[in-house]
Amino acid sequence: MNDNPATDKVFKEVSSLYKQYFEYAILVRKWLEIPDDLSHREIGYGMLKKVDNRNMSFNTERDYLAWVLKESPFHLYKSLSYMEYPDIVGGAAKKGLFKREVAFDIDTHKTEKCTHDDSWICEECLGEARNQVLILIEDFLFPDFGLDEKDLKIVFTGNRGYHIYLKPEDPELLKRIEKWGKNERRYFIEYILGKNLNLRNMGSRWKNILIREFNKNKIATKKFEKTSDWKTEIDNRKDTTRRTIYETIDKVKSRLELDEKVMDDDIRLLRTIGSLHGYTGLMVKEITYNSLKNNQFDPLNHGVFSKFHKKMYNVKIKQELDPLTLKGDTFDHNSTEIPASYLLFLFGHGIDFEILE
Repeated sequence: MNDNPATDKVFKEVSSLYKQYFEYAILVRKWLEIPDDLSHREIGYGMLKKVDNRNMSFNTERDYLAWVLKESPFHLYKSLSYMEYPDIVGGAAKKGLFKREVAFDIDTHKTEKCTHDDSWICEECLGEARNQVLILIEDFLFPDFGLDEKDLKIVFTGNRGYHIYLKPEDPELLKRIEKWGKNERRYFIEYILGKNLNLRNMGSRWKNILIREFNKNKIATKKFEKTSDWKTEIDNRKDTTRRTIYETIDKVKSRLELDEKVMDDDIRLLRTIGSLHGYTGLMVKEITYNSLKNNQFDPLNHGVFSKFHKKMYNVKIKQELDPLTLKGDTFDHNSTEIPASYLLFLFGHGIDFEILE
């Protein structure tokens, strides 16, 4: 890898851990997702970067799994799109895109309650990610689009967010959704983010959402309930009230940290379920809506590969770190004995440390 024996040792050990994980995930538990219609899906992967290579495809499940076992990539991806020529370099036209999965990517950042560095994670920012998934589902996907929990696939990304796939049980509805082009997907996400909100002609869903927030801020709502022309009503309010109303609207519209490119990009790659996230070593894991709703899924507990939390290393960490709690155990730069689960997190974040004999 380079001329530093200590760094080489860490890289070799991390590579060995990823290989151990995939052997267990594929051969023992069958956790690794086999993308539907595999031969028409593009596969990408990364080691020290998210994506070192893409434009790969496999005709058989056997070939795909054999490749994953051999390479044991730190980052593993599949395309959302189905393509005639997934291994050709180029855009959607060259690849012959003929349908596409629709998925959201909620990727939260450091919150006001977080005390750590921007690149770190904790219960607070992961809790915010959970809250945002529930807002997306309960304020929009359930009431506006007639979906229920059986029509969604929710996946913890292994880092600071979730992927939410639209997978309606109704085959005709699924077929229509997967035929959406870029314009339909763009309208869909802009509606949810309130980008096409028209205060001169308010629709019922956004009206209900905003009235709920106005009530929390003690803003009188009776007139808003009776009219669709909110612009005129707002402009008739006092300056301080008008300012509070506009600030509330802006705050509500910015509640969701959605990666718009995941919806927009025709050849977007998304992390493969059942792989590990190369920056954290946490599992990319499918969960249920109820486990999220009832706060039963704890990413820093249930996202940890249990076998890696039992394998211990003596280390010397050479820089100050914010604390991180995995499976109830807290580690930082003063830790001298750490599990493989924390070692993978340190490596993925580029932390300077050494494995001791």
